[in-house]
Amino acid sequence: MVWIGTSWKMNKTIGESREYARLLAEALARTPLPDEVRPFVLPAHTSLAAVRDQLAGAPVLLGAQNAHWAGEGAGTGEVSMRMVADAGARLVEMGHSERREQFGETDETVARKARAAVDHGLLPLICVGEPGAVRGAGDAERFVTAQVRAALSLLRPDEIRQTLIAYEPVWAIGAGGTPATPEQVAPVMGRIAEEARRLGDGDGCLALLYGGGVDAGNAAALLRETPADGLFVGRAAWSVDGLLRLLAIGRRHAESLAVEGA
Repeated sequence: MVWIGTSWKMNKTIGESREYARLLAEALARTPLPDEVRPFVLPAHTSLAAVRDQLAGAPVLLGAQNAHWAGEGAGTGEVSMRMVADAGARLVEMGHSERREQFGETDETVARKARAAVDHGLLPLICVGEPGAVRGAGDAERFVTAQVRAALSLLRPDEIRQTLIAYEPVWAIGAGGTPATPEQVAPVMGRIAEEARRLGDGDGCLALLYGGGVDAGNAAALLRETPADGLFVGRAAWSVDGLLRLLAIGRRHAESLAVEGA
């Protein structure tokens, strides 16, 4: 399975989200994807239900960008796992570097969110990644492995097999980031996969994704030359055409894997 998805972050009104989802569903109806390619989109909370309705029947997994670990309560400004599931989400993102830096997300709260997501039948999409200073000190593998270990600490081995892990080096993210090369990220991703297999009693996580400066120019190399099972994309997929280009790359990669496995 090749996973190709995007978080819209704090972009798109309900109307804009609905139109994106409509165009995406129509495009995939005209040119269906093989079962081996799994697209997903993460709109803002305000657009979840509208996107769900537009994507009804389309092979696109809907996700939320964040949710609280508590089922309900006095969490002013928050939404719960139960709420995002009710709005149509099938997966939920947690641990993104922006959430960690700007909103105080910690390894402990990521672990609690992963636990809550599984309890509510959602797939946790756990983001990990090192800042530039850690990379510069040569400590990326240890740093990221510790994040993975903490994030999965409240899950049983069989539940770890229901998680997605996205490696997003902080120095490579966003408009000011420096896109990483496959040679830079492959060793860290190898360690993530190894740790997930260890904690999952040999089976590892559902998918290991790469995110951070991904676009149509480097997507094929990142899929081909790293242990990635897919890509978690930002601005390069904020247009339908952008996502479709990346899905076409994912399709070609899935076809090459099928040939290699034949």
